[in-house]
Amino acid sequence: MPSFLTLLFSVLAAVMLFLYGLAAFSAEMARLGGQRLHNHLQWLTRADWRGALTGAAFTAVVQSSSAVTSIAVTLAHQGTVSYRAALSLMIGANVGTTLTAWLVALHIGGLGPVFVSLGGIWSLVGPPLWRPYGKAVFYFGLIFLALDLIGTALAPLGRDPALLRWYGLLGSPIIALLAGMLLTVVVQSSSVVSGLAVLLVSQSLVAPATAVWMVAGANVGTTSTALLASSALDNTARKLALLNTGFNLLGVVLFATLLRPLTASVLASSLDPTQQVALVHSLFNLTAALVSLFLLPACWPAISTWLERPSNRTLD
Repeated sequence: MPSFLTLLFSVLAAVMLFLYGLAAFSAEMARLGGQRLHNHLQWLTRADWRGALTGAAFTAVVQSSSAVTSIAVTLAHQGTVSYRAALSLMIGANVGTTLTAWLVALHIGGLGPVFVSLGGIWSLVGPPLWRPYGKAVFYFGLIFLALDLIGTALAPLGRDPALLRWYGLLGSPIIALLAGMLLTVVVQSSSVVSGLAVLLVSQSLVAPATAVWMVAGANVGTTSTALLASSALDNTARKLALLNTGFNLLGVVLFATLLRPLTASVLASSLDPTQQVALVHSLFNLTAALVSLFLLPACWPAISTWLERPSNRTLD
């Protein structure tokens, strides 16, 4: 097999391992939470800011904003939480997903094999009652291990002349934004794309100023999961998913306008380039969340009326 194809499949295999680790870890955490998690959600989401904090914390734990937004739409459809609470959960999820970029930017290495080994041993020989938690630790380690493998696989690609020409196309903010958005739609995980953007910066394949636009695009692309999940639910759930997309688009508008001076100052700072991207990602999502939470009380009467308006069929 040609060396280029070997490198390409090495990167793809590492990304697939990362995706599998994220999905499996998210599923394990949701399963371990069980009914107790559902019982506490109504109390945790009683206020908008509490719902946003819950969404951020839950996303930081399961490392998937796509999973949290889909769960929020489904819970609202089932009546477990109100539609306003579900929206606040989704707003907070965008903040929680920034943890992945920081994990990569801070070069937290060597943890993958440790957690995989400890989790594997725990799930095999630990006390029967606690063995399910060993699986969660194992999959958590798999995420770190996959990130290390992605970084290792990407390193040789920086010397390929053909690929260097393709990286040059990302110099346009619009193209970088669209690339981040489309890649997130394909892999269904903004965590993968934001982590990949930071890794590309660490390998000097793209500039930090380009990577931040890829991350902004990932924030829009990640809403596709909630849109997909809502397609099988009622009309109100679909509208809720559209609102989530609208709030994320608002964040991109803020990023492209009011936040430009702040972004420029971070990119001009003495921080490591990877940390610059992670910090811009956090500031961007935090600002968008705060603006959304500020606007939500004033906009909710109109939003509520729109959500409750029947469309092609009567709502349950």
